[in-house]
Amino acid sequence: MSAGSPRALGALVALLLVFAIGSIVALAVLVATLAEDDEQTSATSCIVTAVTTDDDQERAPNIPNGWAPLVEAAAQTAGLPVSVVAAQLQQESNWDPNAGSSAGAQGIAQFMPATWATYGNGGEVTDPDDAIPAYGRYMAALKKDVEPLADGDADQLVRLTLAAYNAGPGAVQQYKGVPPYEETQNYVRTILDVGQSEFSAHCQAPTGAQEWDGDLGDGEWTTPLPGGKFTSGYGGRALAGVPGWANQHEGVDIATPGAGNGRGGVVVAPTSLRITGFNATDGCVIAKENGEDPDFGFAFCHLHSWDVAKGQKLKRGDVIGTEGNRGRFGMATHLHFEIYTPDAPDLVFPYQGHNIDPEPILKQKGAWPK
Repeated sequence: MSAGSPRALGALVALLLVFAIGSIVALAVLVATLAEDDEQTSATSCIVTAVTTDDDQERAPNIPNGWAPLVEAAAQTAGLPVSVVAAQLQQESNWDPNAGSSAGAQGIAQFMPATWATYGNGGEVTDPDDAIPAYGRYMAALKKDVEPLADGDADQLVRLTLAAYNAGPGAVQQYKGVPPYEETQNYVRTILDVGQSEFSAHCQAPTGAQEWDGDLGDGEWTTPLPGGKFTSGYGGRALAGVPGWANQHEGVDIATPGAGNGRGGVVVAPTSLRITGFNATDGCVIAKENGEDPDFGFAFCHLHSWDVAKGQKLKRGDVIGTEGNRGRFGMATHLHFEIYTPDAPDLVFPYQGHNIDPEPILKQKGAWPK
């Protein structure tokens, strides 16, 4: 049979057709997979939090000059994530042991002479073998100074410690939080961002969702914003400057006192649940009760950041994210919390007819903010 026979040509055409169809199917699967990955990435990738646990004390990438063991030991001394410590040292000196400032700060951690005299233990400020351990001791002291202000919130404690380094512990104590100085707020934000993006493997935040270490209350559920106060109820209201539909409040608002327009408190799962999706425009994490009926739905909205993924299962008290003011309208920092009827779909949004008033349910479950 010759290569140019009709049968051979027919077989060749059929083979090419099968290959083309297979390529199209493979391409469609690839596009769908990439779209799904992009949906997840747009909602959750590189969301920064500052909470640390012992599990976070692992080797951070990109630490230069073989200094990783020194940085890890300093992080352990200070009680800070390794990635945050590395980012702070880079911010202060760009890893230059001989760095100096016009104000008189010196070395890789930019010690002022009086501070070095207290924490340097007689070493040389320009020697990383002396300066990095001294930095760990100094940060541990700052952390101790501001710890009462964190009220058991490990995430907030790291931010307060960084703020104390930049603005001084007196300023943190004066404002009972990160001072409202643009330089200090930018400093804290930069350290956390760089810590995650440059010094954390796989761009992981210094921790994932983990158990809230504060008071879970006495009821079956816990309040979704520990330490928060009730600020606005379910139903009609009269706000100026928003569309009419927005004045039908489909949830309740809870806010951390004094949060203003900055990053707020830790938002936690009030009961066992599974993450079903996101509404990134309004900073919402959407979930369904995971366990016994009635299988309510939930939305945790206006979050500053979150570090949970679609399909993830959380237990009561696990961290979802951080209270914020993300949304289509200007607002102060708060948590907008919604509950949906059990028949609501997994991915549900307000004004679809499934909202119910969260207040009586939270009260019945012993989870109403005090």
